Amino acid sequence: MDNEFLDQVDEDLNDNSNEPATRGDVRNLALRVELRITKLESSIDQRFTKLDSSINERFSTHDSSIKEYVYQLGWKFFGATIGAMGVMFTVFGMFFNSTMK
Repeated sequence: MDNEFLDQVDEDLNDNSNEPATRGDVRNLALRVELRITKLESSIDQRFTKLDSSINERFSTHDSSIKEYVYQLGWKFFGATIGAMGVMFTVFGMFFNSTMK
């Protein structure tokens, strides 16, 4: 069916025709051209949809690994902070205790 439309459009656009175009011919040409543009638009839309899903898939994979890394790093940082505070309070307590005697 596509080849039929292509042949008809090529025939309509051929300058070698000696017959004058009628309103029906012009209307048919407009419909065929509109069909080809619509088909092209849907093809482009499908390609962008595939590209968008591919990009989303890649970012979701990286996003989850980044979240995991930040989560693990956050707990490590929290543990180190609590440990450092414990050491600081112990040293401060020892210093305060030794100065009070």
